[in-house]
Amino acid sequence: MLHAKRIHLPSQKYELTEDGRALTAFSLRGGHIGARFTLRGADYLVRTHRFSGVHELLDADGTVVAATDRVRRSWNMTCSGRVIPFRQTVAAGREYTMIGDAGEPAGTIRRTGHVHSEAAADLPGLELVLQVFALVVVLLRRRRKQAAAAVRSASLAGG
Repeated sequence: MLHAKRIHLPSQKYELTEDGRALTAFSLRGGHIGARFTLRGADYLVRTHRFSGVHELLDADGTVVAATDRVRRSWNMTCSGRVIPFRQTVAAGREYTMIGDAGEPAGTIRRTGHVHSEAAADLPGLELVLQVFALVVVLLRRRRKQAAAAVRSASLAGG
């Protein structure tokens, strides 16, 4: 099981562990770069397409390893010709369930912790890098929704 915990609450930097062992750290960033991380000696980039809501996982050579369609309540991750569906199963995007080949729940990604500063992913059957990608995508979606809410709030307040 993967566990991401925000290192310092006001920042967007996370430490990622697998079953208690440190794996990597990453920061959620704005613009087209969603996050960068190194896993088992290989560098990866999560690229965000701001207006479409699509995310891509690129390796060090810039090759797309996996991609999502628009991340909403239901979304799909495509990798190596395989489509992996995810569905929101708890309100406010606090939990997404990975749907297996038979249409049954096959794993979960859940935001936890104080002010949702942590997240856990239990996605058996997926390569580790794809598990990390799915977890980062859920965290980026949450950050995007928070930013949109802040903009709406400021415009309604006249600021």
